Amino acid sequence: MALFLTSHDVGRLLGIGEYVDVLERAYLDLGKGVSNMLPRIKVDAAQRSGFLKILPAALSEAGVAGIHAYTGGGKGDFLKVIMLFDIPSGNLEAIIESDRLGWLTPGAVSAVATKYLARKDARVLGVLGSGRQARAQLLALATVRELELVRVYSPEKEHREAFCIEMEKTLNLRVVSAGSPEEAIMGADIVAAATNACTPVFDGKLISAGTHINAVGAHDPRRREVDGICVQRSKVIADSLERALKEEGALFLAAAEGLIELPHVYGELGEIVAGHKPGRVDNEETTLFLSGATAVEYVAIGAEVYRRAREKGMGQELSLTRDNDVPRSLYVKAR
Repeated sequence: MALFLTSHDVGRLLGIGEYVDVLERAYLDLGKGVSNMLPRIKVDAAQRSGFLKILPAALSEAGVAGIHAYTGGGKGDFLKVIMLFDIPSGNLEAIIESDRLGWLTPGAVSAVATKYLARKDARVLGVLGSGRQARAQLLALATVRELELVRVYSPEKEHREAFCIEMEKTLNLRVVSAGSPEEAIMGADIVAAATNACTPVFDGKLISAGTHINAVGAHDPRRREVDGICVQRSKVIADSLERALKEEGALFLAAAEGLIELPHVYGELGEIVAGHKPGRVDNEETTLFLSGATAVEYVAIGAEVYRRAREKGMGQELSLTRDNDVPRSLYVKAR
C-alpha cells in the first residue's frame, strides 16, 4: 500500500538542517553519476491561463524514482505533490504533499552551495527579499556559517522590518533592515537574492571581492536578479547546466549585452560536492550559484521523508490494488 503524507507530516519529520544534509548527499550522488534526472517539463493549458510542471528523477542508490509535479493557475495558486516509486518492484510507495518542500528546499540547496563556495570565515549576510523564500534562505544559511549580522532589503519597509524582527527572534542573531540594496550588500560575505523581480536587484559593481552570491528567484530566460557585470565577475556554478542553459535569464541577458560568452558556467553543484572540480580556490574569488530547482532535490527529500515516516508509523495508508481483470504486462526493460 502507498503512504500518503501531508505537508504537516513533512514538517514533523524533517528540520531545515536535515534538508541541507539530505541535499548534500543528493548532489554528491548526482556528481558521482549514480542519480539521473530530467529538466523541468512544462505543459501549458491551450485555452486557459495555467500550466503543469513536472520534475522527474531516479536515485539508484536509494532504489527510488519519483516526480515532483505542480500546477499554477490564473490566481497564482500552486498545488504541489511528489509521487515516489520503488525501482525494484515498480510499486508506488508514497504520495507526499510538497508545499513545505517547495518552500524550504531552495534555501537548503543554497546552503549546500554556500558550504562549498563561501569563505570559511563568512559572517555577514545580505538578503534581498523578505518573503518566504528569503526566510528559507536565512534559516538554511545559518546552519552552514556562523552568521553574526544579516542585512535585509525589500521595497516594502514595513514588510522587511517585520521580517527582521521575526528572524532575529527565531535565529537569535542580529538581523537589521537596510534602506537600499546597496546598503544590504556592501561588505557582505554572502548575498542571497530571493525576489520576484524581473530585472537586477543590485549593482554587480558593488559586490566585494570574495563574496558568494546565491540567486534563486528567477529561472526564466526573460528574467534575472543579478546583472551582467555580476555574472561576468563571478565563477558561476549551476545546480544543473542543462537547466541553466534552458532557463537562466542571468546568463542569456549577460550574453546579449556582450559581457560573457555562453555557457559561462564553471561547473555544476554535484561536480563540486563530489570533488571533481574545486569550489572556492582563494579568498578573493567571487562565486555565483544559480539555482532554479531540480528533480533530484525533491525526490531525495521525498525519499527521506518517506523512510522516516515508515520508521515512525506516520501517514495514511492508501489501498491501491491491481485490477486482476486486466492482463499483466510482460514488458521488462533490458539492461
